[in-house]
Amino acid sequence: MLLLMRKRIGKIVVKFFVFLLVLGFGAWGIQDMLGYQVGGGGAVAEVGEMRLGPNQFYREVNQEVARMRPLFGGRLDMEQAQKLGLVDMVLNRQLDSMATTVTANELGVAISDGLVRAEIQAEPMFKGLAGNFDAQRFRSLLNSNGLTEGSYVQNVRAELASRQLLGSVSAGIVAPRVWVNAIYKFREEKRNTDTVFVADKDSGGITEPTNSQLRAHFNTNEAAYTAPEYRAVTYVPLDADEVAKEISIAEETLREAFDQRADEFITEEKRKIRQMIVADESKAKSAHKRLTEGADFLVVAKEVAGQDASAVELGKVSKEDLLPELSGAVFDAAKGKVTEPTKTALGWHIFEINDITLGGSMSFAEAKVQLKKEMSREKAIDGLYELSNKFEDALGGGSSLEEAAGVLNLKVRKLVAIDRKGLDRAGKVIEALPGGQTFVALAFSTEETTESSMTEAGDSGFYILRVDKVMKPVLRPFEEVRPKVVDAWKAEQRRAQAETRAKAILDAVNGGKTLANVVTTQPLKPKASNPLMRDGRGGGADFDAALITDVFKLTVGKAAMGRVGDGYRVAVLKSTEVPDPAVDKKGTDELAKTLSRSLQGDISSQLRTAFRGAAGVTVYRQAIDALFGARNQ
Repeated sequence: MLLLMRKRIGKIVVKFFVFLLVLGFGAWGIQDMLGYQVGGGGAVAEVGEMRLGPNQFYREVNQEVARMRPLFGGRLDMEQAQKLGLVDMVLNRQLDSMATTVTANELGVAISDGLVRAEIQAEPMFKGLAGNFDAQRFRSLLNSNGLTEGSYVQNVRAELASRQLLGSVSAGIVAPRVWVNAIYKFREEKRNTDTVFVADKDSGGITEPTNSQLRAHFNTNEAAYTAPEYRAVTYVPLDADEVAKEISIAEETLREAFDQRADEFITEEKRKIRQMIVADESKAKSAHKRLTEGADFLVVAKEVAGQDASAVELGKVSKEDLLPELSGAVFDAAKGKVTEPTKTALGWHIFEINDITLGGSMSFAEAKVQLKKEMSREKAIDGLYELSNKFEDALGGGSSLEEAAGVLNLKVRKLVAIDRKGLDRAGKVIEALPGGQTFVALAFSTEETTESSMTEAGDSGFYILRVDKVMKPVLRPFEEVRPKVVDAWKAEQRRAQAETRAKAILDAVNGGKTLANVVTTQPLKPKASNPLMRDGRGGGADFDAALITDVFKLTVGKAAMGRVGDGYRVAVLKSTEVPDPAVDKKGTDELAKTLSRSLQGDISSQLRTAFRGAAGVTVYRQAIDALFGARNQ
């Protein structure tokens, strides 16, 4: 069914639906979106004649990272965001939006000013204490996020046009009931197993390796014992915070700024909270019951969710720090209370409210420290532009990095060795690098004995660097890493022994013996796992994804084996439970809604793909790497 729908959403169908939309909307025209340019300037991507500027893209990614950070215990940095795919996610979102805007422009589809105005005025974050749209708050929030009023209006206009273009096509699509029932039975099927775990650590009789065995292991695994490429770097930072310390701001100037920006100093209510995320609804409800009966939150989080204090403690958060579906639960609860489990795409969330800091208005005395810091920094940044130009002029005149820095009274710093991960030879993170990972990427893209161009360090200033020496990857001497080789060899032997023992159990069971009979002579104890489901619910803690897949291929009485943690698990299928969709009307109805939304989203995705193809998309990966650092290093 889905494949058939996809095949039918081709260029002809897209044009047909868009034609209908044009008849309905008229040809009013759409303005360029926030941060996009037509012609000229640098870009990280182009769609048609529209360009996505690096500053706008960097800001969008930073905002996404900030939004997601509370869900990771406040410990999500840009490098981790890259690994999680957040940078590419934001990029694709921007490309889709641009392609839709280009299509709307070409077809003359537009949104009236009245509709844009109503959309903005309905946004909760722009409402004042009385519950009405607050123009001052609107401008203040835009300013704090580096946005202009005009560009935001354009962004809303484009977003509404996108909804009209995409929503009109996908609205009303409903998943067929026969499909819903089939998927329900597949998804909710349960398998009951008996398992036994053969741990690496239980392997015995591991003798001390001979020198020849160690040499053989070393030669076979040279990559594990090879030092990475290092670079010796000299750099000069032009730091705004350091310059700002020397700048003074008059009291009357601060007072004037406070009067103009008084609404910015209205603080939001914040709550100090703990959070646990549980994959299974029944486990989440059980955990909640224990908590309401007085159990310690950290203890329950450890036992039920496998989360320690670092993952549970979120500190003080505002409503904007949380996902919309979570903020209500947290901010409606009283101090000392535990919230009911709330579901998101990440699982079931349970919060404990430890403290509440009410919002209010700051006095001038309270606000002036912040104002002085901000205004001093603004002046410092303005001065840095001039300073960076003088520095580059000095270099252009033949001065060395050290000579130019000396004339301008700037500090010269040296790194004896840095690798592609930003680590020194001891494997420790090199702290306080201007630009973070971008600095590292620049150091590894600059030729030996060559100076880089003056580069922005985010919003903290500028820096320039010179690569003094490139030290290529080199295999460490055997004697230097011999202790590590011994440990690795022994671990390899323990693992091989555990695998052999587990394979013997597997073969015996599949040969017709019961698990209980097979392990009677071994220090192993079979256990009945909780009913297992394909997505890991139930007994999933005892399995990995590959073993779950294998278990769902078994017939009753047969066994599968997989590497789980630091050992091997053998699972024997006892029975299968296939649910009846008719018994769970609520569950099938919810699934039907989910599948319908999926179909609608799939069709919207097909439309976006068609829009991209028609407009033409170019992505400049080098520009993206310059912003966020080289990938896969």
